[in-house]
Amino acid sequence: MTTLLSAFTLRGVTFKNRIAISPMSQYRAVDGYANEWHRVHLGRFALGGAGLVYAEATAVETDGRRTHGDLGLWEDGQIDGLKQIATFLSQEGAVPGIQLGHAGRKASERRPWHGETPVDDEDVAARGEAPWTAIAPSPIPYADGWPAPSEMTESDIERVIDSFGAAARRSK
Repeated sequence: MTTLLSAFTLRGVTFKNRIAISPMSQYRAVDGYANEWHRVHLGRFALGGAGLVYAEATAVETDGRRTHGDLGLWEDGQIDGLKQIATFLSQEGAVPGIQLGHAGRKASERRPWHGETPVDDEDVAARGEAPWTAIAPSPIPYADGWPAPSEMTESDIERVIDSFGAAARRSK
């Protein structure tokens, strides 16, 4: 009989059970780097017995972050912190997972506790966090009051595709 606690194998990966922890944005990274916050936050789910633990949405480009606090894998230096977490998760019997992403028109947003509105000069003054120009398939703003993103060119699209590939290789 198959239950929530039954092991199963998918594409050669065996999960000790069917409990999966979905990616949860924490906005606690510094320059895209994982830190102790991420180690404790994700590690506790493995300690609790989850079979699969996903890291939060992890940006493939600096300008693909939603907030200044997003995790990233746009450079090799970001591998080590995530590798340490993945190693710990594996040692505790969980399969580590990661959600790679690009924020598109939602980029350059304040963290939730700062209002989830566009980053602006106020953020520069308060936290030294400057806004950046979002890119998206069209120049349509995310919502009223948001700046229009730059419309992606073919070379932008190719670069973002390449960035996803590079981040996937780094995550492996």
